[in-house]
Amino acid sequence: MNKKTILFSIIVLIVFIGTSIIALSTAKKITTINVASSDNPDFFMTNAAYTKFNQQGYIHKQVYANKITHFATNNVYLFDNPNMIMHTPNEQPWHITASKGRSEKGKDIIHLWDNVKVTKAADINNSDFDITTSALDIYPDIKFAQTDQPITIVQSGNTTNSVGAQADFKTGIVKLLSKVEGLYQTK
Repeated sequence: MNKKTILFSIIVLIVFIGTSIIALSTAKKITTINVASSDNPDFFMTNAAYTKFNQQGYIHKQVYANKITHFATNNVYLFDNPNMIMHTPNEQPWHITASKGRSEKGKDIIHLWDNVKVTKAADINNSDFDITTSALDIYPDIKFAQTDQPITIVQSGNTTNSVGAQADFKTGIVKLLSKVEGLYQTK
């Protein structure tokens, strides 16, 4: 082999090694991703269904949602189209729906907003009962809800409006907080 061929081979080898080192270091930089970001969910569910039973084996509550997304860093759940059902012994269950929902610190409080509806079907003692509002805070374990937003209640064709309310799903009592107006239709 002559000197030119050896020199050319050494230059090609040096260029190849240099290019390989640069390519590997660039690839390491590209593939390094911070997956521990607080903006990333750790899991999600679609068409989710959750049922909780009480100590006697009866259904306590049910939660359905088109999508539930969980963020581990602050233990937040986001709900798309949540539908909650609160059961009480010997009574019709309460159905609570909304377009959006969020729970913080687990599932102790669920904040619902955007087209919130609370309904209870008629039973032997009561007629249909419907509440609509823009936002509602649900405490599912104690079967309680409250809002400081305007609400509308429709029952037996009668309409009641209020600003703010508290609802105890165990007793069926809804306390209206302020600016209460009612429209009662006689039969």
